[in-house]
Amino acid sequence: MNKLYRLFFKVLLLGFISSPSFAQKEFEQIESKITAYLKKEADTSHHNTMKANGSWPDIDYLSKAETNWSPLLHLNRVKQFALLGQTAPKAKINAALRYWLQTNPTSNNWFQNEIASPTAIGEILMLLKSGNSVPISLRDSLIKCMTKGDVERAVGANKLDIAIHMMYRASIMNDKKVMDSAVYQAFLPITLGNNEGLQPDFSYRQHGPQLQIASYGQVFLTGEYKVASWLIGTSYAIPVEKLKILDQYLIHTYLKTIRGRYIDFNTEGRGIARNDVLAKHNITAQAGKHSLLELAKQVNPKNTAALEAAEKRILKTEAPSFEVKPSHAYFYKSDYTLHTRPAYNFNVRTVSKRTVRTETGNRENLMGKFLPDGSTNIQRSGDEYFNIMPVWEWDKIPGITSRDYAVDQRTTLEWGERGVGSFIGGTTDGWYGTTVYDLNYNEVTAKKAWFFFDEEVVCLGTGINSFAREPITTTVNQAWQKGKVMAFTNHKLMEVNQGFKDKEVKWLWHDSIAYYFPQGGLVSLTTEEQKGNWATINANRSKNEVKGKVFKLWFNHGIDPVNQSYAYTVKPGISEHDMLNVKPSSVKILQNTPQMQAVEHEDLKMVQVVFYQAGSLVQPGYTITVNQPCVLLMKAIDTQNPTAYLADPTQKLTDVQISFNTSTASLTFPQGDHQGATVSFQFN
Repeated sequence: MNKLYRLFFKVLLLGFISSPSFAQKEFEQIESKITAYLKKEADTSHHNTMKANGSWPDIDYLSKAETNWSPLLHLNRVKQFALLGQTAPKAKINAALRYWLQTNPTSNNWFQNEIASPTAIGEILMLLKSGNSVPISLRDSLIKCMTKGDVERAVGANKLDIAIHMMYRASIMNDKKVMDSAVYQAFLPITLGNNEGLQPDFSYRQHGPQLQIASYGQVFLTGEYKVASWLIGTSYAIPVEKLKILDQYLIHTYLKTIRGRYIDFNTEGRGIARNDVLAKHNITAQAGKHSLLELAKQVNPKNTAALEAAEKRILKTEAPSFEVKPSHAYFYKSDYTLHTRPAYNFNVRTVSKRTVRTETGNRENLMGKFLPDGSTNIQRSGDEYFNIMPVWEWDKIPGITSRDYAVDQRTTLEWGERGVGSFIGGTTDGWYGTTVYDLNYNEVTAKKAWFFFDEEVVCLGTGINSFAREPITTTVNQAWQKGKVMAFTNHKLMEVNQGFKDKEVKWLWHDSIAYYFPQGGLVSLTTEEQKGNWATINANRSKNEVKGKVFKLWFNHGIDPVNQSYAYTVKPGISEHDMLNVKPSSVKILQNTPQMQAVEHEDLKMVQVVFYQAGSLVQPGYTITVNQPCVLLMKAIDTQNPTAYLADPTQKLTDVQISFNTSTASLTFPQGDHQGATVSFQFN
């Protein structure tokens, strides 16, 4: 018995002794990966203008700026010195770090104080750790400066950013307790169902329930894959289930919002007002080994083929259509539609009382007042809207119905404004879908709907009313002008590069996209040069003039419209030759009234309907009846066994009864985190 007891005690003791050794090896492994990452990530240019007291004469250390905060340059330059390794000027580095502590610069933007500064200090200390070049007292004072930001209260990408500089601090101090907490908090945002961050529908929200698929969503992706790459092969490695969630968001949401090289402007939040932000070549291998897609391949090599296909599209070594599969998604948590085809992307941004309008803040996105009111992103090559924002007419954002102001209107409420509509939603079967937006904003009301098929998207509006002083318009598109514009109007085919205004336009073609006007309406076109500057929409940017020719196409509903309507079909990916020899459309608009909007696709044997109230759609061969307002997509309508896909745009109903001819079914709508999601049923 004594022998067994001694053996047990010996094993226990060996385990106790070996644990710290094992932990130390893991710390060394993590530290090595972080340091290697930082060395390959940074600029190594020198700044030899540093003064003897450790400051630089061109930096305003008293600056309180919210963006482009000048004092952060100080830490970035110290980091560049630290990258020199053994040849690093230790005396200069220590002088510069002491100057930072003495001056203690602060910004009016919490992000600079609680994320940017601690992160930069942590990177410097990580790079200098192996050389022991920072005196312990100075190091400890700097570590104290890093203990900023409430990681437990922070959410989404902000939580992750704070957790990352906690990881730096844990590595510098070899503190397992801090490391355990940092890694736990870093991976915590990879969870579905929070108010902010990743959502159950795999959209991304930040600053409340506000769409941020790129912007904060991209920061989140890059940060999570970065941390996961540092922890490969350790006990801290990312859990399998969390990696599945992360990969799903990257591949099936984020990357699908990119057409060729350029992302949907609707996904950038207030970042839409930053020049070059829509170009995403910085996420590819060409941008460096530690780019988003390279990190994602390191963490999960199984996704290499899909990620490399995306890289080829972004780097333009393959066409925007390369390896693109047809899909349709409606993000019921964020009021966003993503319709993808090899030939084009057509996405829609809306807002409801459940979500927040596109924000302005930090003096950015000063003119984006109407961005979420049904704005449509129509892309073929991808660059249709790249850097067009300074010259946009902001009350004619593509897709919206709005007052036509003499001067663009600034957004007055910072950091987002709650939507007001309740009947906003969509249904989808994964390939096709319908989206509805009941607009009620800025003294304009309208019922807007989009019906998505393979080769075309039908856009309907009805119940357009306003007592505003300005004319009310619905914008079909406002993109860069590319080549000639052809139109068929007044029974004549003509080239109309000078623009026009006409009630008899049947169709119009520009840049491989056709626009059809089956119900007429006063249509206006301009192709003139438009001018502006970035500073008008983002006070932190240049005042230098930007100009270019813009294709701008819209309906004019006049002043004081009463129950006005519009209808147009967008058919992307059609050549001028095919446009002139186009076959009759198989798409039929069945209803466009305040009670119902409905479109049938004869070739697909599909009907899509927005029921604003309980009622029936009666057609030769079939009758569809619902007892609740809803959005419906029905396939195989030429049979007795069609499949119905329904969603509740109000996200308040529990069930719906639907009849197809003589067959009736009762369906239960999803509840909880999945309110607004599509439910399906096949009649038998």
